[in-house]
Amino acid sequence: MPHGDFHPVLFVIVAVWVLVCGVGVVAFRNIVHSAMAMVACFLGVAAVFVLLDAGLLAIIQILLYVGAISVVVLFAIMLTEQQHAKLGFFFNRQAIFALPLTVAAAVVITVILVTSKMPLNGSRSHNVSLVAIAGGLFNRYVFPFELVSFVLLAAMIGAIVLARKEDD
Repeated sequence: MPHGDFHPVLFVIVAVWVLVCGVGVVAFRNIVHSAMAMVACFLGVAAVFVLLDAGLLAIIQILLYVGAISVVVLFAIMLTEQQHAKLGFFFNRQAIFALPLTVAAAVVITVILVTSKMPLNGSRSHNVSLVAIAGGLFNRYVFPFELVSFVLLAAMIGAIVLARKEDD
């Protein structure tokens, strides 16, 4: 078990939240609703990282996935201007191939997890403190960090310009 304040009941609640939101991503017919369910799913994964005492991964999850990836998906939705999917049967011809592959992947992952020789107490020897990472990011690597922020700003401005409608 991980160190810290791990609560199995909270973990089950958050895991159910992530599963429900994941189903919502693929089940909603409105693509904007699917994108919002994806954001909620990403936040649930960040909550799992917090429960596992992995603060850095939770912050990265929020910054990269909730912030950046979700914004890119919403820009793609804005650019395509298609907000509703065609109504059709939920399963299609690809489900015949996807179901056995999914079951096989689940079996392989389960076998790997059961037969692996992981320590039961959750070793903390490889955890680096957030203070050390922030110190390196804002002291030694401040220029590349700021350069990336300008590139992301330029990409965001470009996406806004592309998404704007032309005035006649």
